[in-house]
Parts: sequence; structure tokens; C-alpha cells
Amino acid sequence: MTSSVSSPRTSTRSVLDDLYAGRVRWDLLSPFPEQDPDDRAIGDQAVAAITELLVDRVDPTVLDDTARLPDGLTDALQDGGFYRLLLDPSLGGLALSPLNALRVVSTAASWSPAVAWSLAIANGFGSGSYLPIVPAGPLRELIVDKVRAGIVSGSADTEVNGAANHRRHTTATPVEGGAAYLINGEKIFTGNGPLAELLDVSAVVTTDGVEQIRLFFVDTSTPGFSVVGTNEFLGLRGAPIGVLRFDNVRVPAENLLPASTDEWRYAPEIARLATLARTLIIASPSLAIAKLCLEWSREFVNRRVMDDKPLASYEEIQRTVARTAADVFTIEAVIEWGLLARDRVDTGADLTSAKNLTSVTCWHVIDRTMALLGGEGFETARSKARRGTTALPVERFLRDARGLRIAGGVDFLLDFWSAEGGLSAFYAEEGPIASAERVDDASLPPRCREHLTFLHAEAARFGDLCRRLTSTYTQEDLLAREHTVVLVGGIGNELLRIAIVLARAASRRDAFDLADIACTDARLRLNALWDQVESSDEPPYARVSDAWLSGTGYGFLVTDVITALPPVEEDR
Repeated sequence: MTSSVSSPRTSTRSVLDDLYAGRVRWDLLSPFPEQDPDDRAIGDQAVAAITELLVDRVDPTVLDDTARLPDGLTDALQDGGFYRLLLDPSLGGLALSPLNALRVVSTAASWSPAVAWSLAIANGFGSGSYLPIVPAGPLRELIVDKVRAGIVSGSADTEVNGAANHRRHTTATPVEGGAAYLINGEKIFTGNGPLAELLDVSAVVTTDGVEQIRLFFVDTSTPGFSVVGTNEFLGLRGAPIGVLRFDNVRVPAENLLPASTDEWRYAPEIARLATLARTLIIASPSLAIAKLCLEWSREFVNRRVMDDKPLASYEEIQRTVARTAADVFTIEAVIEWGLLARDRVDTGADLTSAKNLTSVTCWHVIDRTMALLGGEGFETARSKARRGTTALPVERFLRDARGLRIAGGVDFLLDFWSAEGGLSAFYAEEGPIASAERVDDASLPPRCREHLTFLHAEAARFGDLCRRLTSTYTQEDLLAREHTVVLVGGIGNELLRIAIVLARAASRRDAFDLADIACTDARLRLNALWDQVESSDEPPYARVSDAWLSGTGYGFLVTDVITALPPVEEDR
């Protein structure tokens, strides 16, 4: 990624890692990285092209109703290079920078999150995304040939037992003296699964009694592969997400991704690809939806009058609109930091945190917008059009936004994983370094400077908490205290939010008020998190849960409801 800001120093630690250690690396955060103007111009052209294509070919309301992509759309997207945003022109790609790729996906999401989902999957987890880590040989040749031919690809990993499970039940059995493998199993929630011509598929290989999850690239024209059906969701209707079956699907041994010392999901090179992919898939539509909500809020508030007073004159409405503006600023700042600062710091942990910082913030924005619009927000766009009012599609995007908190890991799991990574450094032989110089940035106005002072104090407090927890418990015992770890992850996220927001505001004077509001809200959330993590008095959660799940207690809670499931008629 090109940046107009030279790197002050290269650090192998992320800003989030340093926050866990108890310090704020303002020297890395400021000046905030900016996109190179020439690169921005390239992105502008790609954004204009995807806008023209989608507005011309996609009616997002019809797509949501039919849950089906328009005929010919995937071919048009492929011809435009939109399934190959990051790849070299020699492969039919647009060779965009990661930030420009995100801008394209985000623009698509502002029109149709379902279409954006297909683009994000192909560019994030598609076969071409593996080329930077696949060595020369038959597998690389296969991927290059398929990508150059203009295929849609995807990734098949999730199974019925859940994506968060470490185990996989799809198997790959060596045959023909090891020259090939037979894959058997079923995958669900597979992005681009119904469209893909090449899929990377996770499967268990057993060697000398030892199981290891490996990654195979499967040509979907191979006998034994079938698309069982599509997954239907509350939102993202029309996104090509499917249930796939593998029945003795023969895969040549050379289609196996070379082994790592770690299982494929935990190999460092895969983790780096996954963080970028998750950013494309989750952060892109989160930003788009939040921006739309900001625009819709202005449109609605400016045309409404309540009790002979403009709606915009009411204090609570002003707070609502201002918080949405601050949240949009936050989401964009988090994304830009994660993608533009990679030449000065390892932003991997920051991008992991960004999943929740973007998707949960987006959810707060659209939920707030729904409340602002009241019944008009809950009403469908088609119904509003029938009665002659502005057909803002808030309810459709609310359904889409909820899925962003689930895909890629539900929010509490992401907080857990983020904290697990941050706390692991304390168990290393040397442990993290805690000392850091406190900075008072004179480019910030007084209220933002006070937030920066607060950030330094809270980071030190956070580092002390992490040291106390890791010195009190073994790593295994601490991770077993799951809620504590989740709270630690939440604190880390909020501190990172404040750090990034202040750094971005320091580079643009017109954002000071936005940063002030964002930091004030973050501090309120931090207070609640600290109250929980430092509390030694808890009610009997486990006792209540055990009694209910075992059927031995609290039956009175479900009287007078029909718990039998109604029949569900499958599509004929």
C-alpha cells in the first residue's frame, strides 16, 4: 500500500499489542497515514466503474425479494475485473491497492450488500488470493490458469458443527499411492459456493494416526461434487452462499497447499491473508451502511417537524445525528489505519480488532437510525414508495448489517481471540516492554488532548491488569475464565478506537468535534467494561444455566407459549 507519509520506524508489534503492554505508541500513530493521491485517483476510476455497472444492472430491492443475482451479472463483474481487484493485469486483474479494493467493495455494498459479499469473498478468500504464498509448481499453475480464464472462486471451511470448532469432519484420504486424495464431507455457509469453479476446501488428513487439517483446491466440475442448496439468511439475500457436498471427490495431490508447521488456519501466512479478507468482507459493508445511515438521517430530520418545531432543533435528535457522524469517522479511521499503516507497523492484530470495531459500530449506527426514523424506519422501502414518501431502505440494510456481526466470528468470540493474542505475549520468556513516553500533541484542541491524556493513563492501567492476570493464572486457566478474557478484549478494542480516532483527527482539523464525541462514547463503554472486569462479586450464572439446560428448574419461564415448531415447506 502506498502512503504519502514516510514510515517513522518499522515495528513488528501492532499498536494494539503495545496497548496490552501498557503504552501508547503515538510516534507510530502520528502523523496518520494518508493514501497517495495517485493511488486515490486509480481508486476513483474503479469506484466510478463499479457504480455505473451496478446502477445499470442491479435493482437491489428486486434482488432482495428474489434472493437471486441478476442473470449475466457475474459475467459482467468478471469482465470488469471486479473479481480480481488485487491481482496483476496479466491475470485479468485491476492491480488495486488494498484500500482501493476496499473502496470498490464498500461502494458495491452501498447499493447491494449481496453483490458486495460475492466480490469480497472472491477477492479475500478466492483462489487468486493465495498466489503470494503458493510456490512455483503445479498448484500455482492451476490457480494462475483458472484465474486468468475468469472464474469465480471461494472458500469452503465451515461445517455443521460450527466455524469456531477446531475439528473438521470433512476427510481427505490418500489413494493411488499418495498421488491423489478422496474428499468426503459437507460444507455450509460457503461464500460463492454455488458459483465457484475452484474452491479451497479444508479437510482432515490422517498420517500415522495424527490428524491435521489441510487445504485442497478442488475443481467443482470433478465427479462427486454437488451444490446441495443455498443458505437463506435474515439479510444478505441473494448473496451466493451455499451448502456443498463432497462424495469421493478425487483431488490430485499437487492440489494440496504445501504443509506448514501449523494447521492451515493458524499458519502465519494464512493469518495475514485472512485479516485482509475479513476486512474486505466485514469492514467494507460496515462502512457503507454507516455512511448511508448518516445520509438518511439528514434527509429524514431535515424534512420532519414535530409539534411545530423542526426535528433538527431537538437536543436528543442532535445527539443522535452527531454520534452517527462520529461513528462513521471512527469506522473509516480504523480501516485506513489497518490498511495504510502496514509499511510502518504490523497491523495484523489491529485488523483483527477492526472486525468488531467496524461491524458492531455499524450495528449501533443502523439501530440508532431505525429508532430515529421510528415507524418509517421499520417500514419497507416499497411500502414507503406506495404512500409517496422517500423510500429509504433502512429495514433492508438493518437485516444485512446484523449478519456482519456473525460472519467471520461472532463479536464475543472476536473479543476473546483478540485478547488471547494480546495476553499471550505476557507468557513469553521475555514478556512485553511496558515503558513509553507520554505525549501531549499540541495539534489537538484541549478536549481531544484530555482524551489523549486519558488514553495514556488507561493504557497503563490496562497493562497492569494484563500483567496481574497473567501472573496470577496459567495461560490455560486464564483462557478458561472466558468472560474475563472477553472483557479484556473489549477494553483493548476501545483503547485502540480512541488511539486511532485521535491520531486521525490530529491530521485534519475539521474532525476535532467528531473525535471528541467518539472518544467520549468510548470512555462510557470503558467504564462499564472496567466495572465488570474488576468486580469480584458475581451472581450464579452457571447454576441458573445448568438448571435450565438440564430441565430441572425454571420451567415456569416458558408457560403460555407454543414451543412446537411449525411446518416449513421447502421450495419446490
